[in-house]
Amino acid sequence: MPEPMQRALAAMPPGALSPALTSQRDPVAHVIGRLTYGVTPELYTHVQAIGTEAFIEEQLAPESIADAALAERLAPLTPILESDAGSLIREYGARRGTVINALIGGAATRALYSQRQLYERAVEFWSDHFSVFIGKGPVLFLKVDEDREAIRPNSLGRFRDLLGASAHSPAMLFYLDNVQSDRSAPNENYARELLELHTLGVNGGYTEDDVKAVARCFTGWSVQRPEESSEGAITFLFRRFFHDRGEKTVLGTVIAAGGGESDGEQVLDMLASHPSTARFVSQKWVRRFVSDDPPPGLVEACAQTFQQTDGDVRALLRQIFTSDEFWNAPPKLKRPYEYIISLLRAMNYDVRNQGSLFRAVSAPLQAMGHLPFTWPAPDGFPDVASAWSDTLLMRWNSAIAAAGGSLPGAIADTDALVEVLVQNGVALELEPVLTFLPNYFYGRALTNDELNIVLDFARAAPGDDGEKIGAGIALLLAAPAFQYR
Repeated sequence: MPEPMQRALAAMPPGALSPALTSQRDPVAHVIGRLTYGVTPELYTHVQAIGTEAFIEEQLAPESIADAALAERLAPLTPILESDAGSLIREYGARRGTVINALIGGAATRALYSQRQLYERAVEFWSDHFSVFIGKGPVLFLKVDEDREAIRPNSLGRFRDLLGASAHSPAMLFYLDNVQSDRSAPNENYARELLELHTLGVNGGYTEDDVKAVARCFTGWSVQRPEESSEGAITFLFRRFFHDRGEKTVLGTVIAAGGGESDGEQVLDMLASHPSTARFVSQKWVRRFVSDDPPPGLVEACAQTFQQTDGDVRALLRQIFTSDEFWNAPPKLKRPYEYIISLLRAMNYDVRNQGSLFRAVSAPLQAMGHLPFTWPAPDGFPDVASAWSDTLLMRWNSAIAAAGGSLPGAIADTDALVEVLVQNGVALELEPVLTFLPNYFYGRALTNDELNIVLDFARAAPGDDGEKIGAGIALLLAAPAFQYR
């Protein structure tokens, strides 16, 4: 980090350029910050025009949002993202990096440029909830299938459908070793994580006996290998000779002997409708959109909605977004992935080259430990500020790079940002620009003391007025107020 920036940030008095309480913030900025990956000039103007309530409903119906421009940006990645896992292994087995670039680059492209922002936030949420590690064996190639066939189609649907899609996913079955589970030696990995991480939660009321019984129910839930298919496909396969056909008892419910594959389906039905699952899933959603410490009353209200609507994710989210707790939420630290994407969106970066996009996001995210799909443990990336407290220096460096336009192969399209300034009657001079931009970045104006800090820093920077404005923008993007949403 350049020394002047380091000195400026270190010299700030306590509370300077801090995130605003929701009650002191423009509601437009609050909704953009919570439902999306961050403000863009176009989005800022759009939400101001239609209002926050209409925007929330619009985002809850992504199928009604045109997104053709995104398909054009994704086109270079489509041959990989639309391929089945068997084909990917045959073509890219020795070139894993190409598939990694496509998988992560595809996620970043959607987060950056999709008009269906809440939908992409939901995809990220469920990718953490049903987390698999792409560094294990063939999981990388299988994850491409899982993302396309299991996670994305069900992210704003019903929880039971998503749970079932995950349970049948070769990526999940390989990752948690269920492909090796048979009646003579049931593997408990998937059963344990199904109960603890996917449904009931660690305090959800199950026992070790339940884990063992669930493991028996899922014996035989396996994967058809390429050599077993004339097309070389890798798909779910129930191996009935591997299945434990005996009677089981799960959570006090007897599952009769001889059920076969239906044993597992009964368990999924039972877990999807269980009150502990409703509370556990609701708590995670409230943590994501409201606070690191989810308000118990809102969690309970969401759990009731979850049960009353048969696990309808949209209904649960609407419950959150219309709650007093959401509209009075404390500032929440952006996780590194969200922060990097929000930098690029705020500065309206137009990255057409997929290699450049991958480099722009992967280096800082790898350094901060938040490169998508690379969390080794099955609990997914953490969603509390304390887990990311050591990422500040890389965040600052990224803010400087984004504000200065120094991302390789990436160009900040400043015309749209200038248009926002003009529409709001802002003279294109240093002081008026830096006075207005906090409203766009943060949803609040700066105090006089805060503004003086920014203006003094910008005026002391070398170069012409444009470069001085860039220095001021870098400080605004590195400040605590932009680190939070």
